[in-house]
Amino acid sequence: MSTTVSFDRSATWIDCLVHESVLGRPLDTARHRCFILPRIVVAASMLLGAPVWLFLYGAPTATEFLIFALAQMPLVSVAILARTGKLRTAQSVSIFGWLAMAVAIHAFTKGYETISITLLTIALVEAALTPEIVMIFVIEAATIDLIALTAGVDVSDANLSSLRGSASLAILAAPLLLYIAFLAICAIRAENTRTLVDSANARDLRLLTDAIGDIVLHLDRTGAVATIIGDTHKVYGLDRRDIIGRGFFQRVHIADRPAFLKLVSDAFERDAPLTALLRVQVSLAPSPTGKYAEPIFNYFDARMCLAQPVVDELSGQAVESFRPVVCILRDVTAEKRADEAIAAARAESERATASKTRFLANVSHELRTPLNAIIGFSEMLANPELAPTDPAKQREYAQIISNSGHHLLEVVNTILDMSKIESGSMQIFPEPFSLPTLIDQCCDMVQLKADEGGVNLLRDYRRDTDELVADKRACKQILLNLLSNAVKFTPAGGKVRVVIAPEGNLMAVTVADTGIGIAANDLTRLGDPFFQASASHDRAYEGTGLGLSVVRGLIGLHGGAITIESMPKKGTSVTIRLPLDCRAPALGTSVSAKIETIPRLSAATGGDIGQTTGQLNETAKETVKKIA
Repeated sequence: MSTTVSFDRSATWIDCLVHESVLGRPLDTARHRCFILPRIVVAASMLLGAPVWLFLYGAPTATEFLIFALAQMPLVSVAILARTGKLRTAQSVSIFGWLAMAVAIHAFTKGYETISITLLTIALVEAALTPEIVMIFVIEAATIDLIALTAGVDVSDANLSSLRGSASLAILAAPLLLYIAFLAICAIRAENTRTLVDSANARDLRLLTDAIGDIVLHLDRTGAVATIIGDTHKVYGLDRRDIIGRGFFQRVHIADRPAFLKLVSDAFERDAPLTALLRVQVSLAPSPTGKYAEPIFNYFDARMCLAQPVVDELSGQAVESFRPVVCILRDVTAEKRADEAIAAARAESERATASKTRFLANVSHELRTPLNAIIGFSEMLANPELAPTDPAKQREYAQIISNSGHHLLEVVNTILDMSKIESGSMQIFPEPFSLPTLIDQCCDMVQLKADEGGVNLLRDYRRDTDELVADKRACKQILLNLLSNAVKFTPAGGKVRVVIAPEGNLMAVTVADTGIGIAANDLTRLGDPFFQASASHDRAYEGTGLGLSVVRGLIGLHGGAITIESMPKKGTSVTIRLPLDCRAPALGTSVSAKIETIPRLSAATGGDIGQTTGQLNETAKETVKKIA
């Protein structure tokens, strides 16, 4: 037991001498360790005994120096193994060293024949551990030769009478040597057979893992990878050093690491198969800006179970002190992405259904009210008994019918515009025009509605602003939508301010109000067709929920952007940014612009609606910084 423990402790520094080509194969690694350790011990003993020899016998002779140099051949074989990783070559060098030392001692010294025979026996035993049968016969011949020389027989002498003195030695030694030789040959054949079986098993396991496409790992209690089975990990561009040890744990998504460690711990404790879904980094990809690399994670179904102990057939006891956890990783990224796509499609379908339901409810209200007015007042005018005789009253009824008809036309046009934008058939026709003049026209059109609602409409912009090259009709529609919404959702006594602020090659137009504001959970849905914040069948404000969707689509066609900042009961600020020249080839192809939304955390965040243009521009810059 103590020998095993000491060997395990020495495995750490021995691994530094093991060639990297066999680190992934436990059997070959163990063979290299067993080859290196005893030879280092023998060479170290010889080196430590050299000072004692010098102290007792003085300076060595040439023969003694030669024998000492041959005693370091095991160290040379260790160096060859560490350098090349070729175990057979190292074994041949080591055996040659024992043979050369035996011959040198027998040839140049007297009285050390027993040591020569011992060295030959060591060489014979070491040859039995190699798969080379020819080496056995070479050592046997050398041993017989030395035995004959020791007995005083000259094997090269043709006089056979000299054999009589050593007949007894030959009769006794020959059967023993043959017995040792055949034992070594049988051991070599058994080792070769076991090696072939192990190689076949390893090949079959590797082919199996490659065929099923799973990564198979052996883990210890800390979650570190001890062994990698197969080469499936190379499909993902991963090298052995990327996974072995703590490498695999470092690649597990940081949010999944607790589940991974718990799975390993449970596998050791329960001794039952367990599963978990893990995200593992498989590669890196450049970020959209190209300034850094983003990790790419794949989903893996991790199945773990504790390996069964290897039992000795003779003793019936386990021969392994460590039982690893076998972890099988199956890539389920495609299935996970498909499930996510199905879930997203289902959620989108449910949102679309809800949006269409709200749309039908809103449109039915928007259409029914003016149609009722048109039908009712037209029937009154057509019926002589109900028609008023006062011409002023008749004109009033006719005006109501006209207004209702125009409202119906506006609703229908909005729906058609939204359909064109979503289908990609909407076109814009850029032309140069004065933006302040267009805003004046739009403000004049909503001024009456603002006066009726007691809303103060403020115009805060310079008249000498650069011309904007864009679709004038589309920009007018955008501004009317924003101004109408701001006036509609601002109570009496409130303010609506329009600001123009050039920003480099962009023109920013801000419409800010002190109205009812928008809840934070509704901000993310703004711009969706038919969506209305806090929409319900008995809502206080009329509308189809398509105005902001049309605005979003028209801004997208111009290559612009839109930002909305709002807080309930504190007001809303909408900023649109359009290129100064919208005739670029890349523009006019986008379906809808993305809406950046910022919920205000306090009233101070949004600023006072009555602030100056410079102050509002500073607030807009801060908003841009937040978005960036």
